[in-house]
Formats: sequence, C-alpha cells, structure tokens
Amino acid sequence: MPNISLQDIGKVVALGSAFSTHAADERPTKWPDVWVTTDETQIGPEEQIKLPPEVKNVTPGPEITAVIGDTLWRTSESEAAAAVKGFTITNDVTAKGEWPGYSYENHEFVTGVGYKIFPTFRPVLNEYVEISADDVQGRAVSATVDGEIVVEGSTDAMSFSVGELISHASKITPLKENDLVALGDPGSPSGYIDNAEEVTCRIEGVGELTNPITRLTE
Repeated sequence: MPNISLQDIGKVVALGSAFSTHAADERPTKWPDVWVTTDETQIGPEEQIKLPPEVKNVTPGPEITAVIGDTLWRTSESEAAAAVKGFTITNDVTAKGEWPGYSYENHEFVTGVGYKIFPTFRPVLNEYVEISADDVQGRAVSATVDGEIVVEGSTDAMSFSVGELISHASKITPLKENDLVALGDPGSPSGYIDNAEEVTCRIEGVGELTNPITRLTE
C-alpha cells in the first residue's frame, strides 16, 4: 500500500456527526460539523497518546479518512469524490469530561472546542489503500481498548456520501493534495482510554492503527 508520512500530510479536516449512529447520541444532523486539527495533534502508529492530567472520560474514535489528491475549493460532490486518491485510518481521541468543555453551566452539550485538539489526539495510519469513494460502504469499523471492543459499527451508517462530505468541507476550507478528511465514526463508545495501555482502531479492508497510551503528570 502507498505510504503517507506525517511530514507529507497537509492539514487534517475532521467531520463530526457524519454517521447516523453517532448523530443519534447528540442531535439530528443537517450537515456534518467541521474543524481542523493542528500539526501537534498528529502522531503515527505506535507513538504514544499523551493524556493531560486534567482530562477525563477520554474516548477513541475510529474514522475512515480520505486522502485528497487534488486542490479543491467549493467543489461539486462528483469532483470531490473523484479527487480522493485513497483512504486511511485516523483516531479521533476525545476528552469528554468537564474540562475543557464549555465554561458555563447548563450548556446543551458537555464538550467544548478544546476537547479534541490536545497534542497526540489525532493518530494517523501512515499508509492508505487506493480504493474509490464509491467503495467505502459495508466496511466494519471498530476500536479496542486493551483488547476489549468499545466502538463497533459499519460505514453503512454514514449519513452522507463521501462526495457530499468532502464537497461540504471544501466549501469551508480549501483542500490540497495530501490533506486528510476524517469522515466520522460510529459513536456510542462503551469505554474509555483514561487508564488503558493501548488502543487499536480497525477498518475492514483499510487496516489497523495501534497506539500506546500514557498519562502526563504535569
């Protein structure tokens, strides 16, 4: 399979609530949420996910992730789908405890803008499979923590096509070759990585991504 190093990756654009199973956890989805992660969030396979001492209830998010092969800006769905040169796996590590969520009480959602962008919170598989945007359906998606399955689902639960997702992202931020677009995860994790030693994300026919976990002391 072709390799893509961390140095080759441009930006990682993440899409939230893109699976129907995930959206049911939170709210009906008119369109996916979009944010961009920093370079510091990205680590490769077998590199440590480093949990800050303040964060709690940290979950994995196994995400099928498109590798962009062309420059896209406000592009159509068909052009967006055609511009994908393959798919890899990223892990949307998410701190769901009170901090650094919203700073006032009784907010509709617990988590805030800081809960996904800690350094090491976006592990990336450093290879990708050359399959088309039409060939991602029917693939099992899972995450295991110390050997126990905590996320399980299928790409059949994606609420939008790959073309729709990437086209939507391209209308918010320009995309370039070797940018990654993480297309969401099944949601509903049944366990945390707070006190775990290792997490593995798997997507059928794409690969698996394993990272050890450590807790920072200061």
